[in-house]
Amino acid sequence: MNTQIDIQTPSLQHSDWNTPSQQVGSGYDARSSENGLLTIMYGSLEHASRFEWLNAGRTLVDKTYINILWQAADLPPTGVDRTRMASDLDAFVRAHLQPLWQEFEHLTHDEKHQLTIKLVERAANDVFGTGYQEEASSWLLYYLCPPLPVFPMNDVLRNVIADTQGKSVLNSYAEYHQACRQQFSHLLPHIHSTAPAAEYGTVREIDAINQILRGSDWWQRRCLIHHLLTA
Repeated sequence: MNTQIDIQTPSLQHSDWNTPSQQVGSGYDARSSENGLLTIMYGSLEHASRFEWLNAGRTLVDKTYINILWQAADLPPTGVDRTRMASDLDAFVRAHLQPLWQEFEHLTHDEKHQLTIKLVERAANDVFGTGYQEEASSWLLYYLCPPLPVFPMNDVLRNVIADTQGKSVLNSYAEYHQACRQQFSHLLPHIHSTAPAAEYGTVREIDAINQILRGSDWWQRRCLIHHLLTA
C-alpha cells in the first residue's frame, strides 16, 4: 500500500493565484483565476450575508459564475442546465448555509469536517438531484465556503488519494474526505506557504478575500490539491 505521496513536487506560486484559466473564453477573464473564482463564489455569499440575504430577486450566485467555474475546473456535465443549477443552488444556500453562516468559525475542528461531508452530500442531491454528483458539489462548496475544510474531488484526485489508501477506488466523498484529511496532516509541513494577497474585485471584495485567506486554511488546501495533481 502506497501511503506516502512524493513531497518533491513544484510548489504553487502566488502568481498562479491571479492567472486566468486558459479554458475560459479567450484566456483573459480575471474571474476564472483562483482569486476570481473565490471572489465571485464566496464573495457573492459574503455580500448577501451583509444585506439579510436579499439580492433584488436574483439568485445569490449568478449562472454565469457557475459556468465560469465549470470551465475553469474542467468539470463534466451534470445533466442540469445552468439556470436550473443556479436556482437550486440558491435554495440550498438559503436552507443549509444561511442559517449556519455566522456559526462556522465557532465550530470545533471535527465539527467542521463532519458538517463539510454532510453539506457536500446534501448539495449533490439538492442541486443536482443525485448523490452521484458529489464531485460537482465539492467544487461548488470549495469556492462558496472557504471557512469549511472542503477538499474538491475529481477522477484524478480520487485515484491519487485512493492509492494512498491501498484501494482501487473511493466510493464516496466521505471516504475521499477522510483520506484527504490524513494526507493534508502528513503533507502540510512540506507544502505550507503564506497565503497570497487578493488583487481581483472591489475594495470590499478584496478585503473580504484577504480576511478569509488569513482566517482559514483554504490556501493550504489549495496547495494540497496542486501538490496531489503534480505528484
